[in-house]
Amino acid sequence: MSTTPEAAPPGRRMSFNAAAGSYRRGRPPYPDAVFELLADRCGLRPGARVLDIGAGTGLATGPLLAAGAHVVAVEPGENLAAILAATHASDRLEVTVADFETADLAGGFDLAVAATALHWLDPVSSTRKIGELVRPGGWLAAWWTDFGDTNRPTAFRDRLDAVYHDLLPTEPGYRDSRSYALDTDRWRRQLTAGGWFDDVAVEVVEWSQTLTAQTARDLWSTFPNIAELAPADREQFLTRLAAIVDSQGGQVDDPRLTIVYTAARTSTFGDGSGVSPRRRL
Repeated sequence: MSTTPEAAPPGRRMSFNAAAGSYRRGRPPYPDAVFELLADRCGLRPGARVLDIGAGTGLATGPLLAAGAHVVAVEPGENLAAILAATHASDRLEVTVADFETADLAGGFDLAVAATALHWLDPVSSTRKIGELVRPGGWLAAWWTDFGDTNRPTAFRDRLDAVYHDLLPTEPGYRDSRSYALDTDRWRRQLTAGGWFDDVAVEVVEWSQTLTAQTARDLWSTFPNIAELAPADREQFLTRLAAIVDSQGGQVDDPRLTIVYTAARTSTFGDGSGVSPRRRL
């Protein structure tokens, strides 16, 4: 069972907007190591001009602003964008409520980021548009969090497999799941398409999230496959999930991987034909 973003029906793209409050409560922040990497490799610094694609409620926007950047956050969901603007109000933040593909944006960005968002965009046209908006010598960073790590199995995850088997029987078991974000060949091809970006690096940040019964319910309710269950099945899933946490002392440490891709903007115009140390792929 994988909760990494998967190839999904287009309608899922806006599913988070309908439950924006739950999304804000349920999704954990990205680890500090992600933004340390952006500072070390991609020039995130005070005064940098950063494009935040698919910004949601601002899980990446907040740390970017804290680093001193000027951020243009593009988010198609009005409810998500409203939470973002209220939570991270700043004279260095501009919020654009629009699909990235149609948003009218001025170029010259030092860095573009897509936090759990790039998979929603057209793989060809999005790379081209990002390349047009990022200055030569600038950077693109895209990342996702895997909720679970098959290299760090837990009793919680093994027991949760039984719930998936009963209510989502077509999904693979946890130990047999495959990470979408760790398909490095696929993402390297997309990021370098058209010659806009090169020098792709992949870093994996290992960490864990401590879950209570309530935070587990909040988090799983944001996953599209859970949200799409019939109401009675969805409530059964979330109730059984919470019961597993309660049976293990009221909290569990659930492993996470945040997989970060960074790529350097080329000097041409494209068309060229609880965090542990990061590890490089």
